[in-house]
Amino acid sequence: MAYSVLPIIDLQTGQVQFKVQGRWYTRYVSHPEQLERLVTRAARRPVFDPAHSELIVFVAAAGLPQGRQRAFSLAKFPRHHSLTKLGG
Repeated sequence: MAYSVLPIIDLQTGQVQFKVQGRWYTRYVSHPEQLERLVTRAARRPVFDPAHSELIVFVAAAGLPQGRQRAFSLAKFPRHHSLTKLGG
């Protein structure tokens, strides 16, 4: 099942955030500039396919009212855990 999302894209880090059923997801894309450019030209909202970890963008195209599909593979963003603890 795919979910309609509105991604937040960080062009510096490639981090992509979006909300699915009340839960925030953070993923990484290797070409954030391309993703942002296509999202701004999208015929409708992108969808997230969790089974394949893909963000699918429907780019406006002549003769295709639903848009042409472009899939971006997303990777889990590494979590940064502190190696030290502050004592109190």
